[in-house]
Amino acid sequence: MPRTVLAFNGDLESRLALHWMVHERGYDVRTLSVNLGQEVYMEELAELALELGASAAQVLDRRAAFLHDFALPVLRANAVYQSGCFLGSALGRYVIAQELVHMAHEEGCTSVAHSAASKGNDQVRMEVAIAAQDPGLEILAPVRDWNLRSLEDKLNYARRRRLPIEEPHGRAVTVDRNLWGVSLYLDDLVDSWDAPPSDIFVLTRDPEQAPDTPAILTIGFENGVPCSLNGNRLELLPLVRELNQIGGEHAIGRSDVVEDRLFGIKSREFYEVPAPTILLAAHRDLESLVQSRELIALKESLSRRYAELVYMGLWFHDLRQSLDGFFAQTQRYVTGEVRLKLYKGSCTVLGRRSPYSVYDSRLASQSNLEWFDSQWAQGFTSLWTLRSRLFARRQVKERGSPGGWAAP
Repeated sequence: MPRTVLAFNGDLESRLALHWMVHERGYDVRTLSVNLGQEVYMEELAELALELGASAAQVLDRRAAFLHDFALPVLRANAVYQSGCFLGSALGRYVIAQELVHMAHEEGCTSVAHSAASKGNDQVRMEVAIAAQDPGLEILAPVRDWNLRSLEDKLNYARRRRLPIEEPHGRAVTVDRNLWGVSLYLDDLVDSWDAPPSDIFVLTRDPEQAPDTPAILTIGFENGVPCSLNGNRLELLPLVRELNQIGGEHAIGRSDVVEDRLFGIKSREFYEVPAPTILLAAHRDLESLVQSRELIALKESLSRRYAELVYMGLWFHDLRQSLDGFFAQTQRYVTGEVRLKLYKGSCTVLGRRSPYSVYDSRLASQSNLEWFDSQWAQGFTSLWTLRSRLFARRQVKERGSPGGWAAP
């Protein structure tokens, strides 16, 4: 009997995939469920997997590793895909793929399996990540092999076999949650002009219902790593959970985004990312205090490329890993504190400080003549305008106009 490891999260597709592989394809299936901060009781997934026919079921808590090894590099890079996607779903798939490969090796399996949708990004992310770690592993994807094409087909399959499933009720909303946020997809919201229903959100309040009193937070960093909240030192896991709770209460991080999926298809997604929104605002602001203009400019362009690689399934790619080395180096002096105000959906920086600050109010002051006397300023301005003067003279010669431009 062939043995495989199935990534099992308890949704309809994963339940059907487990039953289908065991009872219709004759596999000995071991399931793997990974706690990434879904805020549900994960042990029930193991019980459910065994009830559906798994020979063994394992639940792993990888929340700390998820934040340190995956979310933190994204924060260091200030990486956001197309300005609205904070990459939480993609990062979660890479953790699961990594654990699938580890478990397959431990169990002596020659294959791994997943139940990611055949039209989405996640199947590509999972399979590229698995192949990058062990190209010899066979990857099984039941959702591409069975003939269950619609939701009704899947429900009828489960009902005929009396499988334990949750009957659909209300709107068909796909929810993907972890510590780095919530991704929501609403199947029946077909018009991009229509506003989303307020009751689909699970982590954040509506701004109108947020408290009338703002929350003032001070976030501390050491070498780019968030390490304290309001003066209290915290590990990354409790810090992120606390920011999700506070930020969600104040409606921080809710967005409605039309983005380009991996295959170039436009998709409307809804996100709730309180902790990443707060941390990114603080991190960027602290970098502006301690980094040079040239470094910030280059980092901004590389951040976009980094986000694209993460979104497109290339976490284990050598370019992503090389860029990670660059971004890690940029965090050498990103130490200090940032004070923020959260109020009805807005996250505003109030102040920042660092022992490595290169800001000097005396230099910035327009009235300070101690460093900038008029003679020095005249020489600098003359040199700075020299390039423009040279180009203007060339234009005069070419076009014959004193202003550098001739009528067509």
